[in-house]
Amino acid sequence: MKELKQKRELLIENKIFSKSDLKSLIKIFINQSIEILEKSKQIKRQNLIQEGWQEKNSTDQHSDTSHSGIEFTASDKLKYSFSFKEISEANKIIDTKQIVEVELYFIENVLNSKFQIKLRHAGAFSGSSYALVEGEDNDWITDTIKLLKNFLLTCKDQSSFIKKNKILIIGVTILFIIVFLHNVIVFFIRTRVIFPKIVGNMFSESIIYVIMVLILVSATPTILIYRWLNMLFPEIEIQTGVNCDQEKNDRRNKLLLLVVLIIIPTILSFFLLRH
Repeated sequence: MKELKQKRELLIENKIFSKSDLKSLIKIFINQSIEILEKSKQIKRQNLIQEGWQEKNSTDQHSDTSHSGIEFTASDKLKYSFSFKEISEANKIIDTKQIVEVELYFIENVLNSKFQIKLRHAGAFSGSSYALVEGEDNDWITDTIKLLKNFLLTCKDQSSFIKKNKILIIGVTILFIIVFLHNVIVFFIRTRVIFPKIVGNMFSESIIYVIMVLILVSATPTILIYRWLNMLFPEIEIQTGVNCDQEKNDRRNKLLLLVVLIIIPTILSFFLLRH
């Protein structure tokens, strides 16, 4: 009796994939694909023999109903495709190119098996990185999902601080910008520097009105800053190519620069008020 087709999907979130991680993932993918392929080829050969084929004529060419491949998209938009036998060439691309998207796929028609893994660097949409396993061999599906889960546990987690503390980060950033703008404007008014009268009149109104205006003014740069922070810590990060270590240092330098650009001007604005 033919088994019912099963389907399992595994979302991949908040993970960092190094060169070695990606190579290991591809190895797992190939091994699991070959395992189910051998089963399907054996069944196909048996079916061919039952249909009157001689055993010596039922070669792999007739029993192999699979379609598979490894595909990379690099940061320069170039695409690279490999077969399972070209794994060494694929590893060279991992070592030399900055990869932003990975797709591994395997399909065979005897047991209706399908195995697909997709990784997308800086995935902005939920479910943009996932593993999909389906077919009639439930044991193979269960073992494959278990292998993938265990493998993902060995991969480094991406920092989720930015996403978990969105309201806090936006609130603190707005506060710093408001304090900076307030101090600078008060300084200009006190020193009688040429300044639009509308600003001076605004500051003569109620404090609530002033705060509302400053919040509106600071909202746009705050949103831009938060989006920039999100880009520094993508949901899925693929660290490949010859400059992957340098990219880590660049991220640390960018964070330091952001702190300097926000905090230092705010502190200096307090010194302006003393003069």
